[in-house]
Amino acid sequence: MQANLPLADELAALTVRIADLLLTHETVDEAVSALAHALKEAIPGTWGAGVSLMDTRGRRTSTASTDPDVMQADQLQYDLRQGPCLTAWAQQATVTVGDSRTDHRWPAWSRAIADLPLRSVVSTPLSTPDGAIGALKVYSPVPDGFDPKAIRLIELLARPAALMLANAQARDAAERLSDGLISALGARDAIGTATGIIMERHHVSRDQALATLISASRRRNEPLNQLAQDIIDGGEV
Repeated sequence: MQANLPLADELAALTVRIADLLLTHETVDEAVSALAHALKEAIPGTWGAGVSLMDTRGRRTSTASTDPDVMQADQLQYDLRQGPCLTAWAQQATVTVGDSRTDHRWPAWSRAIADLPLRSVVSTPLSTPDGAIGALKVYSPVPDGFDPKAIRLIELLARPAALMLANAQARDAAERLSDGLISALGARDAIGTATGIIMERHHVSRDQALATLISASRRRNEPLNQLAQDIIDGGEV
């Protein structure tokens, strides 16, 4: 990328690149990791970058960092329940830290990262029409490492990135739901078939056969659907 590109052209080029990265990865975790590395390369002054997705209670659902120090700084935020990333997510507003050694908004976090080569931070929320789903963050090893253009660029990139990550989350959730339904239906069918086999073998009612199956499952400490499949395969209760 050319450093002298106008912001609009630079943003357009980066948005296309990030869209390609996010839409070509199969899982949310892969997309989050790709975005973190893209931020490190795209935002001037960045030494390390991270991306976190969070649920409505601020708990991480997916996270990625480009460097161990960034990972540690992010982990400390979640352990201490304070820091610029959590504030950006909660307030749905960009948070900048000019120098972590003189910024006193999160004293426990600032003390905890004192030995890390991280002095300035920009964190901006991943905002969708339904609310913030996480935050982007870039770190610099020097005070005031990000100029206004860099801050504006990460803010503008966060908008399309949030929508694409939200779509990826919805896709993953739909796939998990589909897999769960298939599994549940398969288990139901297996239990029904096994119940029928017990009825035929022992000349009992359906309720008695199901009770026998459940009792055997408890006695053997074996999942009901697994025991059902064993019976279908020729095993005995």
